[in-house]
Amino acid sequence: MAEANRLNKDLTLEEFRGFRDYVLKHSGIFLEDTKMDSLRISLVARATRLNLVSFADYMSILRADDKEFNELLNLITINETSFFRFPQQFDALRNRVLPEILESKLSTNRNVRIWSAGCSTGEEPYSIAMTLAESGLEGLGWRPHVLGTDVSTKALAKAREGVYQRKGLSGMPEEIVERYFEADGERVRMGPAARRMVDFQYHNLIKEPYPIEMMAGWDVIFCRNVTIYFKLESTRRVVHNFFESLNDGGYLFVGHSETLTSISDEFEPVEAGEVFLYRKPRHGRAFSAPAPRLDAQPAHGQRAKAAGRQQEPPKKHQRADDLAAEAAELFVERHPEKVLALVDEMLTMEPHDAQAHVLAAHAYADLGNYDAALAACTRALAIDPLLPVARYILGLIQQRQGDVVGAVSEFKRTIYIDPDFALAHLNLGTIYKSQGDWEAAAREYENTIRALYKNPTGSWREFLGGFQADLLLKTCERSLLECRKAMGIA
Repeated sequence: MAEANRLNKDLTLEEFRGFRDYVLKHSGIFLEDTKMDSLRISLVARATRLNLVSFADYMSILRADDKEFNELLNLITINETSFFRFPQQFDALRNRVLPEILESKLSTNRNVRIWSAGCSTGEEPYSIAMTLAESGLEGLGWRPHVLGTDVSTKALAKAREGVYQRKGLSGMPEEIVERYFEADGERVRMGPAARRMVDFQYHNLIKEPYPIEMMAGWDVIFCRNVTIYFKLESTRRVVHNFFESLNDGGYLFVGHSETLTSISDEFEPVEAGEVFLYRKPRHGRAFSAPAPRLDAQPAHGQRAKAAGRQQEPPKKHQRADDLAAEAAELFVERHPEKVLALVDEMLTMEPHDAQAHVLAAHAYADLGNYDAALAACTRALAIDPLLPVARYILGLIQQRQGDVVGAVSEFKRTIYIDPDFALAHLNLGTIYKSQGDWEAAAREYENTIRALYKNPTGSWREFLGGFQADLLLKTCERSLLECRKAMGIA
């Protein structure tokens, strides 16, 4: 009986065309036949979240609810699968993660095991396999193995077939294409060099118990843009299962716009080049929980118990929180020098309070003391590399000092950690607009508006200086209209 109430996750061609035509009519976005599996993943995500049992039921809701249509569009625009998607992560795998993992293994263990969870039609696990092959592991006597899992039997069948449209390889170096693919008319087929490393298996991260062979011994797990479709409690359970499945020192790769903030404190955040990764500590648990964000109260017990140190008294926590709230009010009243006095008191109570260092950075930046602000940001990020406010302040400083390239980089990192950090989107829009890149500016202004509606009380409000969010929204709408006029579409 329970089985009859579950959503059939396979999309028929007729259903695909119905949704494709609806999306085209209401958004102007045309999804080619090659996007069928990408759309299927988005539809499954939304229908599952709404507890629906058929795609027909979801179409009925879609026709009646504009907000739901916007939710679907948000997924459609990011839910694409391709070879070497977000290549910086594969660079980090080859240059940082693999050498670290190989060095830590016992001489008797020559296995390298990587799991691609939510592998869709196979592009990700094959990209992992090509990365492993390029690293020369097999020539050094290592035995690499990649497992791809998904809930769609049709997607897995295509992954096992390993045949893709040639145009899907655009952007890949020609020597990589020649080395790992075989021509098959207008299509290409995965060659044996990568194929022999990869196996595929059905697995539902939410519903199914983890098979015994998957429950331990993984060096790396990729789960990118999959758990964002789950409810929070399900995401936490899945991430914990990943933690248990990894070897000590193993890495979890999530989507470049995803973060484990508020989801798990078991992993260590690691910055590797241009990306953030999560590592399972070598002694089973992270040495400390992530530092609290400005817009969140620390959960009970989250200030880590460092080795040999007692849990801090509750009164001390409360005093620190009161000081942080008082500092926020002082920013509104334009008294950064008074904020620094409060920061001194906070750091006296807890020298490793990342929140206090961020407050100091904000105050120094307001006073124009950029060297001190940079030093405070550095201290905060040393405690927790995934602090969006610290990254945003770095971007502001570089923008004020005329380093536009550096500012863009930090604002993008801010959004990487917190996709709803409205002011980071706004600053990117302003920079692109000043450069005459109207399309990029319009996109960031649209992202700003979306973030303002989605999360109107985020930590970015600390930087409004007393201005109301609705004023920011109106300003952003005017800028967006200006960009559209410049593009000739308003």
